[in-house]
Amino acid sequence: MRTPRKSLLLLTLLSVGAMALPPAATAATDFGDVAMRVAYMLRNRHYSRTNFDDAMSKRVFENYLEYLDFNRMYFTEQDINEFREKYETSLDDKVFSVNINPAHEMHERRLQRVEERVAKIEKELAEGKFTFETDRVVKQTRKEADWPKDMAEADQLWHDILEAELLQEKLRIEGLEESEAEEDDDNETPEANEEEEEETPEQKILKRYTRFLESIKQEEEEDVANLFLTALATAYDPHSEYFSQSELDSFQTNMKKKLQGIGALLSMRDSRVAEIQGIVVGGPADKADNLHVGDRITAVGEGDDGELVDVTYMKLQKVVDLIRGERGTKVRLKIIPADAADESQTQMIEIVRDEVKLKDKLATAELIEMKGHDNAERRIGWIHLPSFYADMEGGSTSMTKDVIRLLERLQKEGIDALVVDVRGNGGGSLDEAIKMTGLFVPRGPIVQSKDFKNEMEPRFSRRPEPVYDGPLVILQDRISASASEILAAALQDYNRALIVGGNSFGKGTVQTIYPVSKRLPFFADKSRAGAVKVTIQKFYRISGGSTQERGVIPDVTLPSIYDVLERGEASLKFPLAWDEVAKLRYNPTQKEGGFPVSELQKRSDSRVEEDLDFQYLREDMNRLKKQLDENAISLNIEKRRAENEKTRDRTKTRNAKRREVYATMEAEQGEALKVYKLTLDNVDAAGLTLAADFTDEENTGFRLGKDEDEDENPDKTPDYPFDLDPMKRETLHIVDDLLAITGRPETAAVDTAPANEPAKN
Repeated sequence: MRTPRKSLLLLTLLSVGAMALPPAATAATDFGDVAMRVAYMLRNRHYSRTNFDDAMSKRVFENYLEYLDFNRMYFTEQDINEFREKYETSLDDKVFSVNINPAHEMHERRLQRVEERVAKIEKELAEGKFTFETDRVVKQTRKEADWPKDMAEADQLWHDILEAELLQEKLRIEGLEESEAEEDDDNETPEANEEEEEETPEQKILKRYTRFLESIKQEEEEDVANLFLTALATAYDPHSEYFSQSELDSFQTNMKKKLQGIGALLSMRDSRVAEIQGIVVGGPADKADNLHVGDRITAVGEGDDGELVDVTYMKLQKVVDLIRGERGTKVRLKIIPADAADESQTQMIEIVRDEVKLKDKLATAELIEMKGHDNAERRIGWIHLPSFYADMEGGSTSMTKDVIRLLERLQKEGIDALVVDVRGNGGGSLDEAIKMTGLFVPRGPIVQSKDFKNEMEPRFSRRPEPVYDGPLVILQDRISASASEILAAALQDYNRALIVGGNSFGKGTVQTIYPVSKRLPFFADKSRAGAVKVTIQKFYRISGGSTQERGVIPDVTLPSIYDVLERGEASLKFPLAWDEVAKLRYNPTQKEGGFPVSELQKRSDSRVEEDLDFQYLREDMNRLKKQLDENAISLNIEKRRAENEKTRDRTKTRNAKRREVYATMEAEQGEALKVYKLTLDNVDAAGLTLAADFTDEENTGFRLGKDEDEDENPDKTPDYPFDLDPMKRETLHIVDDLLAITGRPETAAVDTAPANEPAKN
């Protein structure tokens, strides 16, 4: 049932800004023409300068099939063979002939197969011929499996899939009943359970597939074109991509960290109506005070008298598109209030749109006070970077400007060292990566890039002196990508920072966005033309090597669950290859070997070996690796019950041990460890605020619904002491080791006019 998700986790490393597209027109956009323009742009602009020929057609074909049927469950081998014969090597010819009919034909076949399958699922669930006693297994993932040879084989495959899903639901219900029984035993006067009767497993599973079918039926020509053009773009490399107009708007919003709308967080409830999950604090909806968490939106109207559009069963992105709009304009919402007795009790509300800032995605910091070696007082600054955000259309939003404010406050507080946390940071703006690196090194080269002509372009920090010259650590993981890798690689090459954590992602390419509308004829409708994101350069470290595929290797390595998961550039389809270029001239800020890496790793390994959370992590990694290798789920209920019982016992034992160990940690640290939180709202305040005193609203920027399960559950995994996860905890120990061994290292003299820097006019 998986459908492709446009990955904004790995935020694109941009070299130019995305341009705004023209306003909507009345005529329909010709997506055949759009496809031809996209193909030409990829062929002529992509770094590889690869022609869109028969070989590339095969890649596009395979990509599109994967998007349509990722788990290879709906199409049969007969369908695939038919498609291969007709289209595998001819998609290039079709596209250059302004023809994307093959995409529509294959999409229609998928719709047909899903309709047929849902009808069979309904019948099979009603008949109930499932024993849960078989020794058969189903694959956890079928992404590399063969398609069923024919309908008979597909029927058997689906029988097993349904049996696995029913078994999962049956075991889930058993687990809930067991937990409720244990809670009743623990309470002398248990309260009556007044919850509504739950759907049967059969009803729940049928609804799941029925909703999937309905979502496909809603797909329009633009959706089909979007999927096909994404298959075309990603055939060149994993980071070239097609954006529909709404996706382009969302991308620009994500980079600016602000949007124009009502300031509400939406999700789909049963794939039927959009439900309010959160309200942005201080946003238009919050100020209007007429929309609340749990309200459901059934219709949207523009202005005072615009037509009310029924949004029931509409895709969430389309609902969002209707609600968003220009600042100062009005939107009308027909809602079912959260406390309505039934769905017939609706209300009409009005909200004037305004600019909404997404505070939960901005840089934040912490000041951590702790006891170090020999009870030395340590004050460690910690900066969280969720992305390298910037307003790509010339606005004032800048991650680096935000970080400077946080960093200056941390220095006023007298920090002994600084950690920059880029875990999970997929990248963002190239300019921000260069500016950010310049906060820690004097003027000099930061990164170099190469285009399709093999012409090199060094990029420099122009800042004469660093903002911070003290001990510095970069904490990264396998998801740290692109701009994060530029920062880590440059600081590692300068011997300026100690890199801690896991290997980074390995995205060493630069993309830019080209609006397709600029290439369409003057008279053509351009309203839904979208844009294509194209890889135009590869970037290289100033020491000459690329981060492409290989990533940035940390100086001190910590174990991570990503070590056993398929993550990183090398695991993606059609990545560009690693290579290297000539080294730039630059002067390290300290001599090679300035960090006692071997000793730091030795001390860290010793602690990690004894740390309870890391012990459990390693056990989980071994178990997960075994599961991934076996790729099989049993359909035998007794085997699954035994596995679940073993898992529950392990979880209970672990959590009991965690509570004991965490209590000891908190008692030993006591008042010695304090964590203060700094945001862009309180960075200039007179005093400091403990992180523990921040509310959920202050942490997220949203007013969220209350968790109905807030009561302490003895089987719930306890929170980390002082909210320090194992990797963060160990990084603080590494910083303490660094300070104890080296003190505050002297900064070496730096050539402020590198030979590679172009002369100024």
